[in-house]
Amino acid sequence: MAKSPQRSSSLPRPKRTLTLFLVVLVALYALVALINLRTDKGEDSAWQPRLGLDLEGGTRISLQAKATEGDVTKDKLDQARNIIDQRVNATGVTEAEVTTQGNDQVIIEIPGERKAGIVDEVGKTAQLRFRLLWAGNLPSATKPLAAKDAAAQQKIIDGIDWSKLTLDQMIQAELQGVQTLPKAYQAGIAALQKEAAGFVCNPEGVDVDDVAGKPLVTCDTSNGEVQILSPTVIPGSDIKSAEPQYDAQRAEWSVRIELKGEGKSAFKTVTTALTPGQNRFAIVLDGETITAPASQAPINNGVSQITGGFNADSAKALSNQLKFGALPLTFAVNGSEEIGPSLAGTQLDAGLVAGVIGLLLVIVYCLFYYRGLGLVIIGSLAVASALTYVMVLLLGKGVGFTLTLPGIAGLIVAIGITADSFIVFFERIRDEVRDGKSLRLAVEAGWVRARGTILAADAVSIIAAITLFIFAIGVVRGFAFALGLTTLIDVFVVFFFTKPLVSLLARTKFFGQGHKLSGLDASHLGITGRKVTEIARTQPNKAEKVSR
Repeated sequence: MAKSPQRSSSLPRPKRTLTLFLVVLVALYALVALINLRTDKGEDSAWQPRLGLDLEGGTRISLQAKATEGDVTKDKLDQARNIIDQRVNATGVTEAEVTTQGNDQVIIEIPGERKAGIVDEVGKTAQLRFRLLWAGNLPSATKPLAAKDAAAQQKIIDGIDWSKLTLDQMIQAELQGVQTLPKAYQAGIAALQKEAAGFVCNPEGVDVDDVAGKPLVTCDTSNGEVQILSPTVIPGSDIKSAEPQYDAQRAEWSVRIELKGEGKSAFKTVTTALTPGQNRFAIVLDGETITAPASQAPINNGVSQITGGFNADSAKALSNQLKFGALPLTFAVNGSEEIGPSLAGTQLDAGLVAGVIGLLLVIVYCLFYYRGLGLVIIGSLAVASALTYVMVLLLGKGVGFTLTLPGIAGLIVAIGITADSFIVFFERIRDEVRDGKSLRLAVEAGWVRARGTILAADAVSIIAAITLFIFAIGVVRGFAFALGLTTLIDVFVVFFFTKPLVSLLARTKFFGQGHKLSGLDASHLGITGRKVTEIARTQPNKAEKVSR
């Protein structure tokens, strides 16, 4: 009876596994190619890894601190340094360096070419506040209020104790008009209205004194709307989390925020009161209204969205600013300049040459000791390198992973970890053959014994990498990230490339029948009286195993 054609689903498992592995690898490189096609003109190619300050240089920004209340203290400066470091290095792998200098300066060094708006992104105070919209849709003045008049109105506003207003009173002032406020506040309301009549909305940004406990006259620079806002009803400190997100239906970026504690409760009260008339509230960042939406429904879970013409970069920047908190100081830019790589070219060349020499020694040793199996090690190392390279490219575009010399050291250290995995597997195969199994059976039995050892060894490396990443700072985190990444790649390569490849090779004549150059011949494995394709008639006794 004629045999039916073999279906693809009946292919040997090693072939399927190898095919799946290669498909994944090709898909990753195709993804990089797609990203490169969508890269804007002037941006770095997606095929080029992001390099750190020591390899490529970057931008050096000097910020001068100024206290809005009290003096610039060491504690405030250190707190500001930590917040700025979190903003520019949110993922921990962009390798930016933030340090203090003297008693009132913060120095920021960011790898790569200077980005537009980077100074504003890292130095912005980032005071986010929710305020009620007491008056909106006011036109921008053609010329500002005279300085003398503006000072007089501000003096009236400052002379009133706005902190005695309750949340219900502020809500009623929006719903029924500011005339419902107690008589003691009416002079302040009149002063606010005069300020609004002379307020010029500058599209480039507004310069106002944003004090949480006082009403505010400001504007939405996106449409020129001048607004009179209530004292703060929800401060930025009540933000639990902030994440950028993309709305595919509207094709726009926004920032999703989640409130906590009293802010969550106040937001529920405000949105419940404003919803029947779809009244508006304003979200104000550093004195500028970034959005003033109408309340469409009561929000009980404290989750809201900030919209306002964001793109991917600005949404991410704002979420980082809100997530890591407001700066305790204000900063002015002392200067910014481009700096060259801190690592001399000769030092880098020497490091690369040392890495190549080390890799060649590993290859020569593997070919000498394992003969034909050494080619499997070389092939596995090549595949692991290709996978590492594409992951470095994708992580560079996705989370800003930046390669520095310590990071490269982490990648090189992992070569030894990967080679160890292959050696453990091959030695287990040799042990099984010596114990009496045929080569094909020894490959499967040896793998069962080897994989536990490989996973245990890699788990130790991953735990060490995670510990370093959590507790270290600066370039050490880059080293830890690179070490952890390549260790995970080692597991992936050994399980889905090396093992199925060896299983396939064990079925070939050259390897499976023990050619003397294969590394699997009887003499090289230390067996006598049988071929590697045969099963021993008698199993070695325990004394023989121990003597080996």
